[in-house]
Amino acid sequence: MEAILQQLLEGQGRLFEELQDIKREQIEQSQELNGIKEQLDNMQGQLAENTRFIAALSQDVARTATREDINTLSASIEALNTRLFKQESELILLKTAK
Repeated sequence: MEAILQQLLEGQGRLFEELQDIKREQIEQSQELNGIKEQLDNMQGQLAENTRFIAALSQDVARTATREDINTLSASIEALNTRLFKQESELILLKTAK
């Protein structure tokens, strides 16, 4: 009978130790999970900041493209005006020659 009680006590002791190990692992996993949550929060903040930065950059790119388009159009208009002026000059010369 004493041997059975001794075995039960030893088994209970092992179970208690295993339970303590499980609790320690749970605490460690909980701490790791908290660290992961913190990293996720940081990443979400960075993502929001990057999204705002990209939106602002996109607007700047659109404005820059518009400015470049205006410069290109201005150069084209200037070239057309020059051609028109030359043609008008030639017409005047032709009219005076007749």
